[in-house]
Amino acid sequence: MTTRIGIDFGTANTVVAGWDHKAGRGVPIPLPGVDVLREAGPGPTQRVVPSLIAYAHDGTARRLGVQVTPDLDEDPGFTVFASTKSNVAGQTYDAARPVGDRKVTGREAATQFLGDVMALALLAIEDDDLEIVATAPVESFDGYRDWLVREVRDGLPAARLRVVDEATAAAVGYSARLNPGDAFAVIDFGAGTLDVSVVRVQEPDEAGSGAAVRTVAKRGLDLGGNTIDALLAEHAIGHLSLPHGDQIGRNQVFRRLLASAERAKRELATADRAVIRAADARTDQVHQVTVTRGEFETLLKDKGVLRRINQALRSCLDSAAARGFGGEDIRAVFLVGGSCLIPAVQDLVHLHFDPDVVRLDRPLEAVAAGAAGIAGGSELFDHIQHDYAIRHVDHDTGAYEFETLVEAGTPYPTDEPVRTLTVRAVHDMQRKLGLAVYELAHATYRDASAELEIAFDTGGGARTVTVTPQQRQQRSMLWLNEDSPTFLEADPPAAAGEDRFRLDFRVDAHKRLTVTAYDLRRHTLLLDRQPVVRLA
Repeated sequence: MTTRIGIDFGTANTVVAGWDHKAGRGVPIPLPGVDVLREAGPGPTQRVVPSLIAYAHDGTARRLGVQVTPDLDEDPGFTVFASTKSNVAGQTYDAARPVGDRKVTGREAATQFLGDVMALALLAIEDDDLEIVATAPVESFDGYRDWLVREVRDGLPAARLRVVDEATAAAVGYSARLNPGDAFAVIDFGAGTLDVSVVRVQEPDEAGSGAAVRTVAKRGLDLGGNTIDALLAEHAIGHLSLPHGDQIGRNQVFRRLLASAERAKRELATADRAVIRAADARTDQVHQVTVTRGEFETLLKDKGVLRRINQALRSCLDSAAARGFGGEDIRAVFLVGGSCLIPAVQDLVHLHFDPDVVRLDRPLEAVAAGAAGIAGGSELFDHIQHDYAIRHVDHDTGAYEFETLVEAGTPYPTDEPVRTLTVRAVHDMQRKLGLAVYELAHATYRDASAELEIAFDTGGGARTVTVTPQQRQQRSMLWLNEDSPTFLEADPPAAAGEDRFRLDFRVDAHKRLTVTAYDLRRHTLLLDRQPVVRLA
């Protein structure tokens, strides 16, 4: 049985979830040694991998997740990378940082981090038949998807990789049931940014890009949990009696206060008060400040945090209304990201939306769980999202050709065949005829139209090579059953060009393409609604 997992790479936390067939939903996969359990509001405790990677300058070690401790950040023998997702999305200048005798960019660190997390997931699962669904931001879907496929995917030859947009995954993770034309909102308030999106579920003929939703309105702020941590740390250090003129000592204390402030912020989501503390490395003194929930909310007001969040929400909703999607048209609101757990932020959201449509029970896991759900067969709506075709060999030219079996937008299950084909043998005495099924316009390639490519040789030289039309066609497709093909047995063997089998293709209730095969020479039924592949 294929193991299906979803991965959400976040600015602060990364989540890996697997499809639980019995529970019928995505559940986090433990990655011992790099992950951590965190309280997350009214829902269950959620398992995350902190999005941190550290490189030893001597090249002996690379550490991930919870292995990257605050002390390691101060170790001169290590270089720590955090918030690397912004480098991939093109939101940050990607300056290289020294790591021993080389330099590493934020994009390279992001690639290494996510590749390592995926590799650990493979080891935890120990399954050769693995399908990974990764998520990409709606607003930068194409570029982010290509990074996942072309850079991160290179180190995982054994796994199949699909990419879906984060908004769709969040909705599926919250077990939403939406139909083409429906609008919903995603409020993603993580460590680095606030992104408010109103999106519309696409009609079937619009979904060829790989994203299942289209943005109606979007507003973003360079404001996230990291900024709030800094404000809390500033608040704390303002209440400490540190020596004047010792800027170096002050900076060291502030750095430790930042880490403690992040923990205090999470505690204040459910507690009335929390303590921010930091040790002074020069004096061994431990500084600490108690912050109440009321003081925290006053700080958010005085520093303009709540005002900016409110303006972003209002602006996004006004823009959506101008495009014909008013507040009453928004079917659901999904909260994503750890900063959504701040009670004052939730109060703001409830000012703009009816609390009955707001979902907050899985803010850290929802996107990854939804990606695993999509891999497991859950969708926003009940129709086929891509075109699917069967490959055959042209008898005259010997070239591959493709015959469409199922078109995007086909509702399922189908009682009548979606396509009936007659299959001929390619050569005399052919005994086996294989059914190779492809997904067309596959989401992992944005542009497969290049006629030339650059090829590098082992000596460091380069040359251009021609890309044939057949190669371009193949690159725009995904062979779904390459590892588990369905064969038809011709007994007695078929003659070249003989009409030997009639095939009826249907889609069953589990979104599987099935085939019924008749041997035309022997007038017998070989296969009766035999599942071939599962469709998206």
